[in-house]
Amino acid sequence: MKKQVIDTVFDGKQLFYVNLGQGSDQQLRLWIDQTFVTEKDGSFFVNFPITNCNVIQLENEKDLIVKPGELNLFYFYVLAGYEGESTIDSIETDQPYQVFKFIDDDVLNVTVSMGVLVLTRSDKVKIRWHRDGHLEEDQLTEGVTLLYANGRKETIPNNEVLKYF
Repeated sequence: MKKQVIDTVFDGKQLFYVNLGQGSDQQLRLWIDQTFVTEKDGSFFVNFPITNCNVIQLENEKDLIVKPGELNLFYFYVLAGYEGESTIDSIETDQPYQVFKFIDDDVLNVTVSMGVLVLTRSDKVKIRWHRDGHLEEDQLTEGVTLLYANGRKETIPNNEVLKYF
């Protein structure tokens, strides 16, 4: 997943960040070390998951600094349907992890969509989620998604199906 990054210059240093969440108290600003930023046609981007990194959470808990390190930072977002909400129900990895949640409150569409950043040594994260509201015909109301450090993503509507195979 590619996200556009904002660049700014402060005290002669070029800094890069992306805002996650809007319209609520659960917003994050992810400050990203330039080694994780790519440029294309004058715009800057970061690709998730970010591998070989570490995250420093500042005292205000809203500013996160992504620096080179030994962990993986996964991004996952569930868009709610019109007049609906989305929720991250559970997160599983085979290593300890840290979660940073963010929320988009869209007052015009009366929706609340949730997203998470998961920092872990693991190369795979399993996320169980659900959403409601007015959805498109092909949109799932719930599911389990696997995110891999190589960028691959798999989703199944019901994880219970796997018990029979």
